Amino acid sequence: MRAILEGIKVLDFTRVLSGPTATRYLLEMGAEVVKVEAPTSGDLTRNSVTQINGRSGYFATHNRGKRSICVNLKDDRGIKLIRSITDDFDVIVENFTPGTMERLGLGWEELSATNSKLIMCSISGFGQTGPLSDLPGYDGTAQAYAGVGSLNGELGGAPVPIGVPVGDVLTGTNATAGILGALFMREKTQRGQKIETSVLESYLQAHDTALQTWSVTRGETIQTRNGRFHALVCPYGIFTTENGYIFIAAAADNHWNDLCSAMDRADLLDPRHRWQDRFTREAERDLVNPLVELWSSNLSRDQALEMLQKHRVPSGPILSIDEVGNLPELRASGAIEVVSDPVLGTLVVPAFPIHFSEAETGHSFEAAFLGEHNEEILSNFITKPDSLASLTDSGVLFEEAIATRPSRQGVSSFATNKKDNHEATGDR
Repeated sequence: MRAILEGIKVLDFTRVLSGPTATRYLLEMGAEVVKVEAPTSGDLTRNSVTQINGRSGYFATHNRGKRSICVNLKDDRGIKLIRSITDDFDVIVENFTPGTMERLGLGWEELSATNSKLIMCSISGFGQTGPLSDLPGYDGTAQAYAGVGSLNGELGGAPVPIGVPVGDVLTGTNATAGILGALFMREKTQRGQKIETSVLESYLQAHDTALQTWSVTRGETIQTRNGRFHALVCPYGIFTTENGYIFIAAAADNHWNDLCSAMDRADLLDPRHRWQDRFTREAERDLVNPLVELWSSNLSRDQALEMLQKHRVPSGPILSIDEVGNLPELRASGAIEVVSDPVLGTLVVPAFPIHFSEAETGHSFEAAFLGEHNEEILSNFITKPDSLASLTDSGVLFEEAIATRPSRQGVSSFATNKKDNHEATGDR
């Protein structure tokens, strides 16, 4: 089968997670991605806290399959070199502070003037314009401004940040959707366009009840932290067992009845019982939740789940990361996969989360070393008197000095786009 984005070329200026998520998704659907990194450290995640022999699992997970060129964008020669290749790309993705690409001479107006089919996606923390746009765009700051932080934590206690950077991943997903939409429109118009999205907007989209409840009640009801249990619906939350925790969602009437059956509480199934009314259960959550937990706390995690799932109650175990990585069901369903890395060895990673019946996805490539593809991608664009060697010696280009290189699948089309004339380029 063919890949959906076969033949699409992406120039990736992004770092950390939001942008790399978008470009990884594009790569998983068949696009060729070239990642532009800074000397001498590259993407910040190359130096994340979890490393084996200097190799970051974080970076390898989110950047596998992307080619790496390492160019100094603080040097005019580096800017010139990047500018010389931009017309060969269909998509450019960046997540610098707003205005950075324009200051580098690599903004939308400049690049689209010579590449009318270019699609450029700018990802930021708080949007490209407005009073918040200059703030550093971290997931946690967007959580804070979106009000998400106020919803997580114990009732009456301090706010607690979400345990995973949901906003960054959502933003990468939104960016991917925007790029795919722009590529589809380009087929009709033969023109590209500029796309913008932000982590703040992603978090605002994630509000299911809090913002809407505040709005429809004209500010009379403000959802706050409620610990392990949902602030509005009941029972819905995390309950204790003898040896761990489980999640139960039985707010709907049919699920409540299923839960009562699982707990062997026929008395609660009486149509005359006040808890047969969802709104009464919600109003009396301080009584309902402890009753459910009294039942679950006297069972092991597996025993409770067996009863709940036997009666089709939406529920699941609160797994440790170790349990997730070793859960056979996730591997069987294709939700996670094991890939190889030349330094890390085998690596358990999330698989591409979209499955197509008529298209190939999920290319399990290795992550590139820093600047590994400088020669492959840039050599035909370097003009005299410069050469690959001279630009490397002067710090315009950088390549990680590691002897062992990973094997690559397939042949890149990047290096053959410009006429192969070494005398003209001054590089051999």
